Amino acid sequence: MRRWILLLTVVALTTLPTTPAGAAGSVAYCFHTWTDTASPGVSTTPARSTFTSNGEKWDLLCAGLVRGHEVTGRGTFGEHGVIEGTCSAGQGVVNFAFTIPTAGGEQKFALKFEFVYGPGGGTARTADFPGVFVFFPTAGDCTNEPVTEFKVIRNAILVS
Repeated sequence: MRRWILLLTVVALTTLPTTPAGAAGSVAYCFHTWTDTASPGVSTTPARSTFTSNGEKWDLLCAGLVRGHEVTGRGTFGEHGVIEGTCSAGQGVVNFAFTIPTAGGEQKFALKFEFVYGPGGGTARTADFPGVFVFFPTAGDCTNEPVTEFKVIRNAILVS
């Protein structure tokens, strides 16, 4: 399982563009990983679920410039949203909340955007924080029980 996760992470890293299209003056490259809970859960039957990371408590690692200031340390990240689909494919809307420490003080963000996913990974549909992610279930197996918890690993570019 760990080799599979490593492979998906490497694939995710290689699919990010080196410079975002129409990049603003400030660009930061970010990596974050967290665990979400889903209710009622995602299964083989198409349905709608809500998900949450249970607060802005997860590490967000960025390097570069955010709103014109150099990143100076680890940030915090949280999300919640709605997912529609099955374990193998779907779409949704996510609300990201995160804070990044910079030489100009803490920079806070609240972004809402759509995402799509297929087996094991997906992409964000946003110009401000485009990225790719991989995920794997940590509670439920999708066959015998709905997936109610999953680990997410994401690489992204923050344009601010």
